[in-house]
Amino acid sequence: MLTPLVPIAGADAHGIPDDLDPYDGWATLEIHDPIVANSNITATWTLNFSISDYHGTEHLIHPTLGIRKQIDFYLGNGDDYLNQSEIDLFTPYLQNRVWNNSERAGCCMLDHEAFEPTNITIITNPPSPGPVMFRNGSWGWTEIVELTGTTDGRSTRLLDLPRTGAGIEEVPLTIILPSPYEYRYSAMSEVIEGSPGEFTVNRSAVPVASDIRISLGENSPPNILANRLTGSTQLALDRSTTYEVNCVDSHLDDTEIYWTFSNNGSVVSSSDEPFVSITPSEHNFTHGDVLSTVVRCTDDFGASSEWFENIVIDGESPTWEASFVAQSTENGDAPIDVTDGIIEIGSEDILQINISASDESGLDTSIEITSNRSSEWRHIDWNQMFAQSRFPQGDNVNNMNLEIDNRHQSKPATTYSLHLKVVDDAGNSVHHDWVILVLDGAGPTILPDIYSNDVLISAEHPVRADEPILVNLSNSYDDLDAIDDTRWTFILNQEAQFENQSFGDIETFEIDPLEAGSHWLILMSWDSKDNMNMLSFSIAVQPAPGVNISIWNVSYDGTPTIGETIELYAVVQNIGGDSAVGRLCSGALCSDYTNIPWATSIGPGVVGISLMIPLERAGELPLRLEWEDSEQKDQSIVIDSDIMVNPDSGPLQVILGVILVLAGLAIGARMLWGPQRFED
Repeated sequence: MLTPLVPIAGADAHGIPDDLDPYDGWATLEIHDPIVANSNITATWTLNFSISDYHGTEHLIHPTLGIRKQIDFYLGNGDDYLNQSEIDLFTPYLQNRVWNNSERAGCCMLDHEAFEPTNITIITNPPSPGPVMFRNGSWGWTEIVELTGTTDGRSTRLLDLPRTGAGIEEVPLTIILPSPYEYRYSAMSEVIEGSPGEFTVNRSAVPVASDIRISLGENSPPNILANRLTGSTQLALDRSTTYEVNCVDSHLDDTEIYWTFSNNGSVVSSSDEPFVSITPSEHNFTHGDVLSTVVRCTDDFGASSEWFENIVIDGESPTWEASFVAQSTENGDAPIDVTDGIIEIGSEDILQINISASDESGLDTSIEITSNRSSEWRHIDWNQMFAQSRFPQGDNVNNMNLEIDNRHQSKPATTYSLHLKVVDDAGNSVHHDWVILVLDGAGPTILPDIYSNDVLISAEHPVRADEPILVNLSNSYDDLDAIDDTRWTFILNQEAQFENQSFGDIETFEIDPLEAGSHWLILMSWDSKDNMNMLSFSIAVQPAPGVNISIWNVSYDGTPTIGETIELYAVVQNIGGDSAVGRLCSGALCSDYTNIPWATSIGPGVVGISLMIPLERAGELPLRLEWEDSEQKDQSIVIDSDIMVNPDSGPLQVILGVILVLAGLAIGARMLWGPQRFED
């Protein structure tokens, strides 16, 4: 007997063709009764199943031999020829297929319970007579089984289809439901196709052993999601308006869409597309008319849902007013006359933009202005707009990126576009354009190069005293004017060196050598529109090269008396641009060498040198400073210290000491006893 799963195995003799499709056929499950809760259900299962001769059955020994070899060898005489009598011995295996449970038979379960068979009809299709090696045929059977089952108390029906690897699962299974019941959902929807009331499950496409669960239910109208993509509470007369609809139903349902557009009850347009556009003026609508829009979604069972809208047509455009003000740090606020469509604004000024808009409907209007000043320049507001912005000269005017000869030429003023767009609630819009002309509002750009001894000054190459200075203004430029149309003034340390000179006369000029220190320079320039720019800066002039040493101060600590030792301090200053080393000497006694720093533009280099001197001779103390520069040239300076060394005082000092002690005692007694006692 064949088991309910009909075990089948492939033949291994002579190989199986690569393009062989071992199974063919179809299956249907038709449910006849309404699948309501807690009811008895009848259904019919039909299977038409064919198997390639290359495959055998496990109910005979060695199924890998193929069905023809199995029958000939184990049911016949093994002569390699399959005759009718041998086939007749195999036919009962097909006729007596066990069919007592719809799940084990490879069909189905309803609400977790298997159907029971009430009538079974099996029509066999055994292999055809002929040589055993003739394997181009097939074998199988057709079965028709009447079933009964029951539903549970839930509102949703669950149909489970087994997927265990049995051969009959390799053919498609079609489910036929009674109207108005339909397919609702399955996690394996990718292997299900067809319509909601009649759909096919391709179990062979499921790669794992798992039941295929399908939820069923009574059909309900599709959900409808419709929307208008343009406009708000009104529609523009001359603008296209787009509607969209999404009919949500079973994924097997091919829902029909139908739009109608009407004017006072008369249909003017229709469509069956999910997206549809309509321009009211093209269908003889006028200002104030009402557009009636209806869309209907209809499913396979004829159930439908509708969405509608009635909306007023607005054929009037919004109105607007605009004014512009130039805000200058020097001249304050000045209204701009734009009757010629040109907004003139200085390159250093701020443009104030005031725009108001309104609509006949009383609803809000949007105001948008854009400019090619940059791709991001954009302002949006509602009903009233106030915006501010600068509009500088553009990249086509003179600038540092141009060659010197090019930037010295005149350039045209920069222009920008300003576009206004006003839109009312219905989508009607008005547009206007202006040209922004940027006036010359900036003075020349002053870029001096300063040289000393033909070298550009820098931290490594400073200006030094008594060296000539050259100023070169060639890098300077005006944004619009030719450089020859500019005028120049130069002030050095608050004294004008030249005034109101043309660029050609002062492109390069010399400054007489300056003393060491900080000097203030001011360059002023005007263009042809009298726009002025000023550059003020200081330069530090370093001392001239060399060493120039003097003694600033001499002091000492101690008593200048023979036999004593004093510590002498000398403050040395260097007003030269080079450093030196020096030492303080008195006779043959000298201090260690000390570094004497160079002078800077701020002041001389200063250092203190000390020397301990034992006093051995009376008279003026001899002092000198010995030093040498970077070229190791030895030089010295005699220091006039005015320090006189006194001779040793001997007994005189003792006498003076006794007198001082007696005087102190007398003063103390007078303070202790008072002056009156001494007078008595």
